[in-house]
Amino acid sequence: MNCDDCVRLLERYLDRELSDQDVAEVKRHMKLCGSCENRFHFHAELKRLVRVSCCRGEAPESLRARLREILPTRANS
Repeated sequence: MNCDDCVRLLERYLDRELSDQDVAEVKRHMKLCGSCENRFHFHAELKRLVRVSCCRGEAPESLRARLREILPTRANS
């Protein structure tokens, strides 16, 4: 596995969506590659912060309005 492969699989790795074989390969690569390991830690912390921030109750109106602007409505689906 090279860095491009690892980066491509990183989100699925963090979401526990990889096969056991792919998990083993990603882990093996990160043991040898500090850059990919750092990227993993960054993304893991980012996901943690988003999860913690989203569990605080209702989203601010400004965020909800922005999401309504950029996300398609069900009527358009």
